[in-house]
Amino acid sequence: MNPMVRMAFRFIKVTLMLVVMSILSFILCAVIYIYLLDWMNPRGAISMKTFFVVTGFVLTIIFIIAFGWCVGKPLTYLIRWINRLSDGNYSLPLEHFRQPKSDRGLDGTNSHDGPADSGGIDYTKGSDGSRSFNGFNGFNGFNGFNGSQHNHYRYPYVLYKELFDRMHLLANQLQRSETERLNLEAKKQEWIAAISHDLKTPLSYIEGYAHMLTADDYVWSDEEKQNFSRQISGKTAEMKQLIHDLNQAGRWSVEQFPMNKKIDDVVDFLRELMIDIANHPLAEQTSFTFHPEENGCSMEFDSRLLGRALQNVIMNAVIHNPPGTEVQCNISVKKNHCCIMIEDDGIGIEETKLRHNLNQSGKGIAIAKAFVEAHFGRMNILPADGKGTRVEIVLPIRP
Repeated sequence: MNPMVRMAFRFIKVTLMLVVMSILSFILCAVIYIYLLDWMNPRGAISMKTFFVVTGFVLTIIFIIAFGWCVGKPLTYLIRWINRLSDGNYSLPLEHFRQPKSDRGLDGTNSHDGPADSGGIDYTKGSDGSRSFNGFNGFNGFNGFNGSQHNHYRYPYVLYKELFDRMHLLANQLQRSETERLNLEAKKQEWIAAISHDLKTPLSYIEGYAHMLTADDYVWSDEEKQNFSRQISGKTAEMKQLIHDLNQAGRWSVEQFPMNKKIDDVVDFLRELMIDIANHPLAEQTSFTFHPEENGCSMEFDSRLLGRALQNVIMNAVIHNPPGTEVQCNISVKKNHCCIMIEDDGIGIEETKLRHNLNQSGKGIAIAKAFVEAHFGRMNILPADGKGTRVEIVLPIRP
């Protein structure tokens, strides 16, 4: 049956019930009045016409008040609920629910009054004195509430059962939308911070090569100038891609990093990355060693994200350590996992500073960790055996 038809029948039933009660009350008052006339002096009593008029007027007023209470109280309650939603408060109010007797303790108190972790429902009291339910587990399609259980509603709220069911769904949808919006906004901010950080790397390449080209104390050959120009051109293209990613961040409809995975040889990929970083102007006084235990390892990964993660780790070893630091990179395959270890013999990193950088978006370590986890991998940062820092990255190999 149509929900509006059910509500109409419910209102007709309540109206007929109030009318019948008013008629029965009028008949009862009339019988009592006639019975009392035998015990009273008829001359001192009010006339029957006056009695019936006054009684009818009083019962009409009572009927209007009762009907207005049945119709108006739920509407006023709904208006307050809508105002709560407009203010961003999506918690579920509880005044319209009827508490089953099984939910009361032996002393008659509410057994749900208490924190959720103690087995009860987590109530909060609003500024208007109303109680709210913090969470939607167990209500109206949230995780188990059945809207057909109208016997859970108190009177007169049960008259608007279908409307309250839809309000529950609306509140739940608004809550989920708000949560998704906040999560997506946080991911976008993290992505933008990551791109802003990663723009510094190609900029440092361009700045270094430009400084070398304009240096007066050395005359570069045409071949060297062409090599510098190719490096600058390549880093310019990389910056354009990063800016493109930044523009695309506002168009996301998912909560994850935009992935473009392809099957490639991660050993060759890491070797080329090490060579590229070794040619960085800031890495002139840093030595690099690459030890692959496997000749090749084909796996599915996003070359841009994984490259940026590894580049952040290796460039941190270059920038934050003194000249003469040695950076070693080992790669191996163990139990369907690709293990990458990047170790330096520099000054190391303090544990408190490491925790701070891991928890702060926009930092190179946090960005690298996020990109590795986007590949369903994990990254650990440990002290090296002698001195310095060791970064262990484990990536699953998808068959």
